[in-house]
Amino acid sequence: MYCLKRFLLKFTKASTRPLELLAVTMLLMFLTTSAVNSQERSNAQSSKHLGVASCATSTCHGSTVPFAESNVLQNEFRTWNEQDPHARAYQTLLSRESKSIARKLGLASAETAEVCLGCHADNVPTEEHGEEFELSDGVSCEACHGGAENYVQSHTNATHKENLDTGLRETENPTVRAELCVSCHIGNDSDRKITHTIMGAGHPRLSFELNTFSSIQPAHYQVDDDYINRKGPHNELQIWAIGQLVASEQLLTNIKEFPRSGLFPELVHMDCLGCHQPMSKVDWAPNPLTNLSAGSLRYNDAHLIMSYQLAKTVSPSLANEILSNTQAFLNNGVSPNDTDKLASKLLQNIQLVRSALERAPLSQDQGTAILNALISNGLSASHQGYASAEQSAMAINSVLRAISSSTANSDNKQTLLTGVETMFEGVKDPERYRADVFVLGLRKIQTSLVR
Repeated sequence: MYCLKRFLLKFTKASTRPLELLAVTMLLMFLTTSAVNSQERSNAQSSKHLGVASCATSTCHGSTVPFAESNVLQNEFRTWNEQDPHARAYQTLLSRESKSIARKLGLASAETAEVCLGCHADNVPTEEHGEEFELSDGVSCEACHGGAENYVQSHTNATHKENLDTGLRETENPTVRAELCVSCHIGNDSDRKITHTIMGAGHPRLSFELNTFSSIQPAHYQVDDDYINRKGPHNELQIWAIGQLVASEQLLTNIKEFPRSGLFPELVHMDCLGCHQPMSKVDWAPNPLTNLSAGSLRYNDAHLIMSYQLAKTVSPSLANEILSNTQAFLNNGVSPNDTDKLASKLLQNIQLVRSALERAPLSQDQGTAILNALISNGLSASHQGYASAEQSAMAINSVLRAISSSTANSDNKQTLLTGVETMFEGVKDPERYRADVFVLGLRKIQTSLVR
């Protein structure tokens, strides 16, 4: 069963530090499927993948406890193996649910099908397998960090730049990380195509937000002074923003590359809950941003709307054009004659916003402006659909955490926490979405931010 894993704000009475993370319940099954983005393979990924055994010794990354005198924890393998769902991604393919999906799709087995292994394992070509490589290790170290053949011997003594030059993937870079993650959590247009056929066979609904999903993973690194000296600043606001834009770009690219399934648009790109609701539930209302009419096929537009909200702050001169092109795409992009043209224009807009953001990361003041826009949009529009409300909840919480030192005084912190908890309670279950509870949470957050 799919449900969103929530992460909430933890408050201390006198803290001036950014509000810490309090992980709560629930993680969607597909969180175990983030894997390598073949479209962005570096030279290292064409080198051999040596397997997790090459990282797992007690003097490397398999220590039972962190090393006090090391600039890395050196217990990263144990954290991954014991706590990280990615370590069990391949095992998911052996489950009763996966066997049922494979049977419905006419596959011999889920654990041998390329369409499944692309996201549930480090599924590199056989010629890239090292002696200790095991497909059953799932989404393992090298699935994210790149094939280790060229850096495994030197990476303990080399500089971070030298490691990158020999093939280590730059996962601290928000764009690199986002492109890696969305290749499975949204799917891509090449070797990780996710279709409505797969979903119809029983695959869980997909949802993704980079900063939230990065934050709820069991961390195998510490963002300390040493980390920042080696890899540069760690900016959660930037991670959230880049993640939204890259997700929008991937969605639009997928729509361009495989837009139709027979007479119909490829329905995997649509809002699942736009159709999959009881016939007795008639709760449509006009959305002032999208201008869709009643009964329209709805693309899964949550990332696109977030990208527009970002553009208002990052590239104000582009914002109106993005909104206009978003409306045109959402209203007419289901036509076989318009999809490619409309998606291409919007894709170019969003790429320009990302380029601007990469040149000048978001400031705290810009974060505050975005937060207010997200809350206002949530109150006026996002509550009308679960997918948008879900994305709004993750976004608002991510931005709040990133700008927390200036968002509320001590008297308002409990109201803010209650508002965040209430907001997530509303979107706890996509099949039992409680719009009134979601909106109540937003109002509490808004009240707590008023000075």
